[in-house]
This record gives sequence, C-alpha cells and structure tokens, in this order.
Amino acid sequence: MNRILYIVTVFLTIATSAQAQERVEDKNSNFFNTNMDYGVQAHFSIGGSSPLGFPNTIRKIDSFNPGFKFGLEANATKWVDEKWGVRVGLRFEEKGMKTKAKVKNYLTEIVKDNSKVRGYYTGSVETNVSNTYLTVPVLAVYKLTDDWNLYGGLYFSSLLDNTFDGYVSDGYLRQDTPTGTKVTFEDGSQAAYDFSENVRKFQWGTQLGAEWKMNKHFKLLSDVTYGFNNIFEKDFSSIDFSMHNIYLNVGFGYRF
Repeated sequence: MNRILYIVTVFLTIATSAQAQERVEDKNSNFFNTNMDYGVQAHFSIGGSSPLGFPNTIRKIDSFNPGFKFGLEANATKWVDEKWGVRVGLRFEEKGMKTKAKVKNYLTEIVKDNSKVRGYYTGSVETNVSNTYLTVPVLAVYKLTDDWNLYGGLYFSSLLDNTFDGYVSDGYLRQDTPTGTKVTFEDGSQAAYDFSENVRKFQWGTQLGAEWKMNKHFKLLSDVTYGFNNIFEKDFSSIDFSMHNIYLNVGFGYRF
C-alpha cells in the first residue's frame, strides 16, 4: 500500500508540474513546447509470465488469476509531421499472476527440511508471481484519424520489487533425475519453492496498441506488451523452459 501511495504521489507531482509548465507564457518557441503533447495515463493489466508454446511437462491448467495489476505513466510525444510522432515515457507497473497446474516430470527445486531438493515433480504446482517494474517505452505514434492513434515500439524495464514463489502438493518428486529417489507429498503435505531472487533485473520487449480521443483532453487506450527475454536470469536452471511477460493493458489517459 505504501508503494502504491508513493507512485500516485509521484504521478500527481508530474501532472501538476506539466500543467503548470504549459500555462507559462513562453514567447520563444523551442523543442519542448513546439508540436509536443504531454500526458499521463493509467492502465490495468491482464496476462502473465508464460512459456512460448505449451511444455509437455504441464498437463493441465486448473486455475489462472491475473489479479489486480496496474500501471501509471507520464509521457511526451513529439510530432515530426502531421501524421507521425515519437513518444517517450516513464511508467511504474505491476506484472503478475496466480496459477495452479497439474504437471508431470516438471523440473523444479523445492525446500524440504530446510534443505533445497532439485528434481522432477509430478502432481499439483501453485505459483504466485508479483513483480514491479520501472519502464521506459520508446514508441512511434501514427495519427490514423483525428480521433485514433496507433503506436508501437520498444520498452525497457528495470525490476523494482520481485516475487516468484509457490508450492507443490498431491504428488511426488524424483530427486536429480526422472528415475531418482522418490519423495512423496500426500495427505495435505506441501513443499515450498521460491525463485524470487532469480528474476531478471532487466527486461525489454515490444509494445503495440491504439488510443481513441474522447475529447481534447481524455483518451481511452489498449495495447499488448511482449517481453523478448526470459524473466529469469541467464544462468537460472531450476525451470527448464523460458518464460516471458505477455500482457494486455487497458486504460485511460489525460492530455495537457
């Protein structure tokens, strides 16, 4: 909650400063006040950290909950002509999900009796992901009509807060190899895992979307973001497939 209040305060400060700057009379035109749009926007996200394709070790998704994830952004758009512009922004955003799945021979690393045990798990796996990023989008904007803009480009994210954990239950683990020593979890017994410290500190990807101008100041927007790199660090091997941030974002914005 403190993080949310801090982020809201930062964006209110940015919005107030931008509006005050716009009201200042400046007789000399310059780069920052000619053919420029300044704005703030907020969005809600639906998506998750997902592998490309469906690994055969994941047999069934029992539940998926994207949770309440949001983002706040301040941006500036420089129009280079009547149709094209370049937009740069600064965005605080949360990305995450909760899932429950049935797996077979799923490579993982759990904590049992205060020790880490690596192996191949068959049974139920519950996962909780909640990561916060500071993101810089760099986008090309195309004015399709007076009311519609299309935009697309790249984003670059730095990890601020990270959670990737969960537990296994109702199954068994084969230590080290698919035929190794069998460790059984039944009658409600569980074993936790926590890969939070292995989440990659830098993410980058692409963002594609559209926005509709409701009036001079307000707009609605929707876009899709896809992370190019694995959410885990390069040398992380406790999950044997790559996972990528894939999200649909829906929100609204205000143009000063």
